[in-house]
Amino acid sequence: MPKVTIMPGNHTAEVPAGTTLLDAGEEAHVDMEAGCFNCSCGTCVAEILSGMENLEPPTDDELNVLDQWNKDPEKYRLTCCVKILKGEVTLTQGH
Repeated sequence: MPKVTIMPGNHTAEVPAGTTLLDAGEEAHVDMEAGCFNCSCGTCVAEILSGMENLEPPTDDELNVLDQWNKDPEKYRLTCCVKILKGEVTLTQGH
């Protein structure tokens, strides 16, 4: 089962494959910031510290929002729309 770790605090949760990072944060008992819940505002941007290869590829909508926030999609993702597929992912939330 995939595992998400949220920094700071080293909060972890095992979640089913296909879970959004935002929902995984809730499972880890972390109050994660989010606004639109549909990959359009960028409020939920998080830096992926490790495990980017375990996430689904970004959509065009996500890439557009990350570009608006000047965030590199190789390092940042939107937690409301990206899903963990396998393995472990470590992230830190916030801008």
